[in-house]
Amino acid sequence: DERRRLLDDVVEQSEELSRLVNDLIEVSRGDLPPEAMDDIRLDHVVEDAVARAARNAHHTEVDAALRPVVVRGSAERLSRAVNNLLDNAVRHNDPGRPVEVDVDVDGVRVRDHGSGIDPKDLPYIFDRFYRGANSRARQGSGLGLAIVRQVAESHGGSVLAANAPDGGAVFTLRLPGKA
Repeated sequence: DERRRLLDDVVEQSEELSRLVNDLIEVSRGDLPPEAMDDIRLDHVVEDAVARAARNAHHTEVDAALRPVVVRGSAERLSRAVNNLLDNAVRHNDPGRPVEVDVDVDGVRVRDHGSGIDPKDLPYIFDRFYRGANSRARQGSGLGLAIVRQVAESHGGSVLAANAPDGGAVFTLRLPGKA
């Protein structure tokens, strides 16, 4: 049992290190446009990210409403941004509540049912290495949301964060798309 726990810890730490390295690589790309821009189905990118989140977040249900949308962009970078939003939502979600994901012509909306975002943190949460009051005690590098903003802007879009009126946080990744 002790060996299994040790191995599980090593795997978890290796995965966290891998995520950190990937975050640093993404941030180092700066504001350069994605190399390969293609017409991609945003709903398919999000569908793959939702499946990944469901595999990794065993105790959180992810409810998705995915309408067909085509955007011009890099599937790899958009996938990274959506994965970051979903990871963030699962991390901050209250147990037993679903994370909600919607895709439509306006982009991607991810909502959790956690404690929300401290209003003092809202202006800074997309800054590199910023960790809000609700995040400091949790794992993370403070790069995930900065990457989301970077990817959104490199695709001619934007990202917004707000608190839902009945609790939790809502992140909206706006991308120019067509149904």
